[in-house]
Amino acid sequence: MELALKQLSECPEHLETVGLWIHNEWWSKRYDSPEIVLSWLRMHKKLDAVPYSVVALAEGEPVGSCCVIENDCIHRPQYAPWVAAVYVKPEFRRRGIASKILHEAASIAARAGVKCLFIDCLAVTAPVYEKNGWAIHEREVGDKESVVMLREIDSI
Repeated sequence: MELALKQLSECPEHLETVGLWIHNEWWSKRYDSPEIVLSWLRMHKKLDAVPYSVVALAEGEPVGSCCVIENDCIHRPQYAPWVAAVYVKPEFRRRGIASKILHEAASIAARAGVKCLFIDCLAVTAPVYEKNGWAIHEREVGDKESVVMLREIDSI
């Protein structure tokens, strides 16, 4: 399987697919319609500038994505920018795709002049990020199962 990584601004034809993933996984309890997510993703227009989204394409079809945005943690507004909505289609998981998406997100951040990235995730998922160069920055942020992780961009 050949995997290509692109910024959503380079493949806007996949905006709806990525938006539906985000809506279905995280936003459907707050919003009935995916339109709010789609509107938000339409702001990811510039290459190598926050906000942006990374899309993994297998044989030209989207199989995973993540977003880099100004803030994704209401408990820590002082940190920025944040990786959010890391998603890989279930049938493509455990193939290293999330790792490749995260690495590409960090590479783009370096080109954008970003010094570090943050992510708010469940403690149980922290090992996935740790193997990709992230470190736990704070524990028990927000709810007790959440951690803030940090990725220094200079380490790429």
